[in-house]
Amino acid sequence: MANEEIQKIELVTRELGEDVINPIKQSNDEITQMVNVFGQLYLRRKELEDEMVKLEEGLEQAETDFKEKNEALRGLVADLEKDFPRGQLDLQKGTITFDPSVKEKMEEQAQQMEVVKE
Repeated sequence: MANEEIQKIELVTRELGEDVINPIKQSNDEITQMVNVFGQLYLRRKELEDEMVKLEEGLEQAETDFKEKNEALRGLVADLEKDFPRGQLDLQKGTITFDPSVKEKMEEQAQQMEVVKE
């Protein structure tokens, strides 16, 4: 057999007093509670981050929808402007007030511009 050396260690168990063990237990309990709080805070932060991503996506979609609707509205108003130049639109009454002579003058100017081009 190989050279072996066996050492014996004597272990002693001693009872600790309440004044020693209670502060250790209390600190251990507090640390356990803190670990639980950290876990809850981490999970809540993750939920909030996920919610922020959804909010950003919703905001981007709302901006896109707004731009599209606004562009469509501008197109509709531009079409009205062709038929009723400088008209005043009343959405409540569903009417437009305009000066027909403005359209006639604009048509005359357009004709004059074409004559000059020729």
